[in-house]
Amino acid sequence: MPTSIHACEFLLLSRRYAPEEVWTWPGGRYNGWTSAFVRVTLDDGAVGHGEIGDGLNTPALVGPIVDRVRPMLVGLPAEPRAVLETLTRAAPGWGHGGLYQSVLSGVEAAVFDALGRSLGVPAHVLLGGARRLRLPVYASGGLSAVPDEVRAEVLGHVADGFEAVKIRIGFGDDLDVRRVAAAREALGDDRELMLDLGASYLPAPPDVRQVVELARRLEPYRPHWLEDPLPRDDIRGHAQLRSELSTRIATGENERTPDHVRRLLDAEAVDVVQTDVVYIGGILRQLEIAALVEAAGARLAPHTWCSGPGLMANITAFACAPAGSHVELPRVPNGLRERTLTGPLTIRDGLLDLPDVPGLGVVVDDEVASWSFDPESLPTLLNAERDR
Repeated sequence: MPTSIHACEFLLLSRRYAPEEVWTWPGGRYNGWTSAFVRVTLDDGAVGHGEIGDGLNTPALVGPIVDRVRPMLVGLPAEPRAVLETLTRAAPGWGHGGLYQSVLSGVEAAVFDALGRSLGVPAHVLLGGARRLRLPVYASGGLSAVPDEVRAEVLGHVADGFEAVKIRIGFGDDLDVRRVAAAREALGDDRELMLDLGASYLPAPPDVRQVVELARRLEPYRPHWLEDPLPRDDIRGHAQLRSELSTRIATGENERTPDHVRRLLDAEAVDVVQTDVVYIGGILRQLEIAALVEAAGARLAPHTWCSGPGLMANITAFACAPAGSHVELPRVPNGLRERTLTGPLTIRDGLLDLPDVPGLGVVVDDEVASWSFDPESLPTLLNAERDR
């Protein structure tokens, strides 16, 4: 008889940055990192952890939802599909999309982690096995406004084994062109350069014509994709950009359900879908989306702006998914990422070795669990400021 879920706990943890670690980008400022974790304990004593992506920006809201689902969760078989379907049916209206999907993400991943540990196998084995054991990855950073600093940073990523790098843009067209030129110079001709405008986070996002003008100025530097060029709900605008530009259009990190992604694909508005396991409803939902992506002739490159459990859940799903492009590896400081991995990630020739460890390969030890919530560690998003 399969083991059952004995307990479910909510952990809200923070790690404030030292002054020199604080970073900014056109969309805001990060003073530290906050993560919301779900800890699931099985009847046989196995423990697993998952991550709720919305804990980063709305920590006060996700805890009560965990409290709501806990009585439904305890006593269920430790089977991720059964857990996902039970909790989805329990909220047919208010649970469609939004914060609820993020909470489901954390719960489902924690069950995968615990079951893998109980059975002594990696979570990807529970999914039928990985399609690939070495995964294309890109270094995600490029936050400085100074071209020389962008050049130096990119050179560091290359020295660390990366063959693809993403930088942020949105600092102003002329400055962005100089920054992108510096990044391309550091990368050389044979490596990939991704560009992220992050329009959903800008207080004054550009319109389609502004994006077209900027993108055409950047085309000589051969960007692999242009990410989030418009706010997420402008599906028609994304489709227009894709029809006018030679650069791939990437978006989807803020989507919450497969039908949200299907609208993008049906409108031919996206080349690279970037759904994140910690927001989309979990690993199984990500694989459902991957099948839609493959059928549409697009590619999957998950957003992974999260801590260790979320990163490993995304890596696990990507390893098993069709139509995979790249995995994002954030290069900003995050103690809740580094300290919750069971070992360092190995990158060789631009490829990440899929870890061969039970469950998701994460651990939350007593010291990390003592990093209590610190409101001062939360990010400040400019699109949420009342006076702008």
